[in-house]
Amino acid sequence: SGYVLSAVFVIAISAWYLLKKRNLEMARRSIVVAGVFGLMAIIGNIFWGDASAREVAHKQPMKFAAFEGLYQGTTNVGLTTIGIVTQTSKDTALQNYTDFRLKIEIPNMLSYLAYKNFGAFVPGIKDLVDGNPEQGILPVAEKMKRGKMAISALSAYKQAKQDHDPVMANTALKVLNDNFCYFGYGYFDNPNQAVPNIPVTFYSFRLMVALGFWFMILFIVFLVKIYRKKLEKSRLWLKAAIFTLPLAYLATQAGWITAEVGRQPWVIQDIMPTMAAVSRIDSSAVQITFWLFAVLFTVLLIAEIKIMTRQIKLGPKDGGQ
Repeated sequence: SGYVLSAVFVIAISAWYLLKKRNLEMARRSIVVAGVFGLMAIIGNIFWGDASAREVAHKQPMKFAAFEGLYQGTTNVGLTTIGIVTQTSKDTALQNYTDFRLKIEIPNMLSYLAYKNFGAFVPGIKDLVDGNPEQGILPVAEKMKRGKMAISALSAYKQAKQDHDPVMANTALKVLNDNFCYFGYGYFDNPNQAVPNIPVTFYSFRLMVALGFWFMILFIVFLVKIYRKKLEKSRLWLKAAIFTLPLAYLATQAGWITAEVGRQPWVIQDIMPTMAAVSRIDSSAVQITFWLFAVLFTVLLIAEIKIMTRQIKLGPKDGGQ
């Protein structure tokens, strides 16, 4: 994504030079380099993004369900391209769940992307919380029970080691090992805590993907037009490139939001939730540090933007003609 952002940046600035009819040769060559580089980066993003999403489907199924706003798991699941999620009314006890008000999907595609099988079962949020015996999915309530057993066993094991009681230590260790994969669920107060913010994850994921495809189209169009020597006459595309520059930063942030909100509440999947990882540092110390960093990086951002805009206006030293 960093490579794509840099390619968009170069193309946007080069497009500005072409609109201003300045540094034309440098701008043309820069667009060729950035277009090829950006297109390769986008193809790499698609390849690794597909592999990463499949890994998420296997290792973080709740996060994958949040990507798609998938409430009820089923077979032959379609990939939602456009959708509007809304609060579900199917089960009022499950307040974090969402359903669709509008959905346009590609039939069977999500099953294939997740498991390389068009007919594969993809678990939904309800399956992952309430459980699905047919698919071997334990309910979160059961995981919470086993997690609490693991936490208690760990305490018992530590106490037995201190008391030099090998029998009790071995017994506690066996219980801990048998339930360790559910350790983090023992910190939950209710099953809904296993569900991330579905709308934020759903929309940020689609924003990231949609912008990625827009960047790919932009790179291809610019390369084709510059090959045909028609780019300088395409003022609409040149302006579009300039307006795309902030979208590259937005796409990067949308990707981070997808990753970080979608993984909630886990710091370590199934082992350590955020409520167990909270620092004991005084809140005022955290606030002071936050505001110091916020002020510092805001000042640096302003300075960086001023430096870049000044250098762009000046252009290359040799004129770049």
